[in-house]
Amino acid sequence: MEKSEALRSIQYDLVEYIQTKVPVDFDNAGQTPLSFIYREKTYVIREVLGKFLKKEGLYSNGFLVNVDRGEVFFIYFHTRNSGQRFEICEGNWVLCFRVLEDRELMAFYREDRKMLLNMTMKRLVDFHGHLCPDLIIGAKLSEYIQQLVSEASGLNVSISILAQNCTSAIDAIQILLGATFGNQRLQVMDFGKHVYSLVINETGTSFMFSLRPQKYGDEYEFDNLEQKIINSGISLEEAVRFQKLMDGRIEKLFSMTTDELFDCEEIEKGQLFYEVPSIYITCSHCSHQVLKNRSVEYRNRTYCISCFNHVCSECKQYNLQ
Repeated sequence: MEKSEALRSIQYDLVEYIQTKVPVDFDNAGQTPLSFIYREKTYVIREVLGKFLKKEGLYSNGFLVNVDRGEVFFIYFHTRNSGQRFEICEGNWVLCFRVLEDRELMAFYREDRKMLLNMTMKRLVDFHGHLCPDLIIGAKLSEYIQQLVSEASGLNVSISILAQNCTSAIDAIQILLGATFGNQRLQVMDFGKHVYSLVINETGTSFMFSLRPQKYGDEYEFDNLEQKIINSGISLEEAVRFQKLMDGRIEKLFSMTTDELFDCEEIEKGQLFYEVPSIYITCSHCSHQVLKNRSVEYRNRTYCISCFNHVCSECKQYNLQ
């Protein structure tokens, strides 16, 4: 079970409350629990899904964990002397609750917490790992492109895309449109913008798509909670609330038409991207093999980009730093 599913389960109260003291093997160096014992069974922690505050202003002392049996638990350290670290404070570990598994739930509860909107999104989630707004944006963009290409040139064409971000939307484009990093028909210049240039390879016809400004009405709360996550200072209750806001954005984006989401304009014919053979040469500085079309020729020597940054003080003019 991934994190967003677990947080939705907590939101819907799809949990078994335990609330009992347990012994925990805790890694002080990594500040993370390794295992705990419950009902004379040892549960090895496979993954920490999230770290949370139990009291405002303290360190993260609550952990949502995935154990080796595939179950998800929430454990926390109950302190008797606030403000101290685990290794020097007094207190005890508490196993708070277990998230109920699919087999324990009715079908509609299982669907609610997975939030799979249709089979297309299920394909994307299976590939990407979770559902998020940027993945929806990529799926909607792919739908728009498919419609436009079909109307303009028919179905039997290939396309190339230049994306100006490196978000989850890129995974949707690769799965739904078949333009991938591997076949070299997808290129990224990460400017942090949902702006995409499309080239229909057979005709050279090109279009630019840009995401329209979106208003959700919860920007202040969302940004505040997001900053707490970045600063590792969020409580479990706040994380559940943040997931609810995230799901609201997902639902809104999914319900919007492609015309509502994107501006589209035809632009001058763009550069076509072709899959070329992988020809490797040796970097003069580190001796690693580097793709020829990604190497830099400088003063009769060949460098990979990272080595060129080190040996050439003038590399800023090439925008390679």
